[in-house]
Amino acid sequence: MNLVSFSIKTKGPRNFARRLWTVFSRFGFSETRNRRSLETLIHELKPYQAAPTFFIPAVVLQRHPRLLADIEQAGAEIGIHGYVHNDYRQLSKDAQYTQTSRAIATFQQVKMPFQGFRNPYLGWSEDSVQVFTDLGFVYESNEAVLHDVVDQASLPPTILDGYQKSLALYRALSCTTYALRPHFEDTLLRIPTSIPDDEMLFDRLRITSGEEVGKLWSLVMQHVYELEGAYVLNLHPERGVLCRQALSILLRTATSQPRPVWITRLDEIARWWKERARFTFTLQQTAPGTWHIVADCTERATILARHVQLVEQPTTTRNEHEVSVEARSFTLEALQCPAIGVSPETPEAVLAFLHEQGYAALRASEEERASYAHYLHLPAGLGTSRSAQFEMRSDIIQQIEGLTAPLLRFACWPSGHQAALSISGDIDSVTIQDFFLRILEVGSV
Repeated sequence: MNLVSFSIKTKGPRNFARRLWTVFSRFGFSETRNRRSLETLIHELKPYQAAPTFFIPAVVLQRHPRLLADIEQAGAEIGIHGYVHNDYRQLSKDAQYTQTSRAIATFQQVKMPFQGFRNPYLGWSEDSVQVFTDLGFVYESNEAVLHDVVDQASLPPTILDGYQKSLALYRALSCTTYALRPHFEDTLLRIPTSIPDDEMLFDRLRITSGEEVGKLWSLVMQHVYELEGAYVLNLHPERGVLCRQALSILLRTATSQPRPVWITRLDEIARWWKERARFTFTLQQTAPGTWHIVADCTERATILARHVQLVEQPTTTRNEHEVSVEARSFTLEALQCPAIGVSPETPEAVLAFLHEQGYAALRASEEERASYAHYLHLPAGLGTSRSAQFEMRSDIIQQIEGLTAPLLRFACWPSGHQAALSISGDIDSVTIQDFFLRILEVGSV
């Protein structure tokens, strides 16, 4: 399928025609308009000591190396967005490997550092995950998580059709606590991206008010905050000036929460998640109802304890159920061991999953079940298909988060932050010429 046919199929004829019209209003024949948009996004984040992450196809980077070098020097992270702007789901594994390798070579040729990959159209496949792992990427950001902030029942049929086409294109996951947190697959970190994004709201739903878009994004931020997740917003730089008000509203919402939100680049999220993956708890029962705890972690870690009594140890109230503990070695009193018990028959992958989520978890026999805050006996593991695993992991976290029993865990985010917010953007084109060259480039590789 060529690019024009693909665009008509995924957007619909009316939205495709409208998209062509907007190209001339948002791009220029020089870099000037796009440079202004990129600088606008960087400028909006500076007061928060933060910077965005941009992804760009290698062929576009090759045509505009000086612009991207300037943007990178201004503090932005630059990641790979394919060699050309095509849908990886339509490529064989060998073709994905070849094109990604060419993209890496181009980035290296222009001396642009990179750590992450985002697919055009968020179009990843099982092969993509393996290709990114084999080629040594630190992270990718393709799993789309849908937040139900749009009243679809109120949309006119033609607009609803365009919106639903975008949902089908992104293959969005339902929003759960698990879906909003990064997770490792082998050595590759997968960082979720939340939708609706700017393209869906401004172009598909035709919302022209920056204030209204900002309110919708703020609803997403509030939801992510409550679930201690990561809000990765995809804001295409071509709409950087158009989205300025909406972004400003979102940032004010994020910074007005009771506990801080970590506003940061995607590479910093990846660095933190790798650091956090090494954290461990050691629990030793010293007397009935008494445990000595040693946490092996860095200074940035936040240790949380619920439904326990700390012995001669100051704490800070986190919420009505949890307190944070400053010490890395301490004693607590609890009616049960403050950890998740895992049966001997349960595969190691389940234990690894619990540790990645930050929970204290130990092997325990069936006879010891009642001694633990929660007990998992899953001899079949987490499931065989990706969808089954997603459902199982989401259900396990929901069960654990609903416990009214003693439990220790490491918070998701560093230095007391409740959630993370990362402003990202796909630089699909810089000029009008780039936009129309995509038709030739996609057909030639």
